[in-house]
Amino acid sequence: MLADGISEVDPSGKEDILLCLSEIRDLETAQALCTAIGRTNLAIAVVTAYRRRDRFDQQQDVIMTTLPVAKANWSRWKTHKDTIPPRGYAHAEVVVSPAVTATVYAVHLKSNYGQTSEAIAQTNRLKRAYAIEQLVEQEKPKRGKFRAPVIIAGDFNADRFSKSFEKDTMFQTLLDAGFVDAFEGVPKDGRITHPGSSRHAGSTLDYIFMRGCGVESPPKVIPALRISDHDAVFVKVGFPQSSPKNKVDDTRSPDAADVSDAGKF
Repeated sequence: MLADGISEVDPSGKEDILLCLSEIRDLETAQALCTAIGRTNLAIAVVTAYRRRDRFDQQQDVIMTTLPVAKANWSRWKTHKDTIPPRGYAHAEVVVSPAVTATVYAVHLKSNYGQTSEAIAQTNRLKRAYAIEQLVEQEKPKRGKFRAPVIIAGDFNADRFSKSFEKDTMFQTLLDAGFVDAFEGVPKDGRITHPGSSRHAGSTLDYIFMRGCGVESPPKVIPALRISDHDAVFVKVGFPQSSPKNKVDDTRSPDAADVSDAGKF
């Protein structure tokens, strides 16, 4: 699926690739997947190492790219008095050009599994909101100036376009902070990332939000072909020729990369 998706958005094979992956079993699985994709210079930037109940969690987040990586790490979410978001995030600073380094986050936010009451639903919403608020705070402009381009991609486990998730505040938090949704303006049939027959089938649960860079062509949703319950999302992103000193408009540049939120495996 990933190789097919990359070929669709980059048939020439000349663009750089940035993949944000969720629910990867472990480092060994990530390495095997990276090899199977078969893209020249594609390498793993970071694999998380979440643990749960004293055992290794099988839902790791991964960032892979063909671009040089200046720094990469992972972290758990901050603890709050009323609740703690699960897992955490993978983070990489990717060198797009000599003048531009982009900050990339791969996330897998709290799911709706076992959500049998409004109280549980509210707790799940809070966990997602706290996670996004933390990233927005980390990337908050200093002295009124935005930092370098930022991309947040992954499984958000909520549908920005559905009334069922209208109480989720995280999407507005991102928009208020100057982030743009790659799916903005895309018709529903072009942004379904969670097909099937489950409770939230036909939803848009996977997103690529960005600030300081822009969408060069509409996102492509690539079917997972039964290897995941989420489809992969690919989008071509244009970066500025130099790091922005102020809030960036939609100006495009020759620097580009294909960014993917590749769902789960």
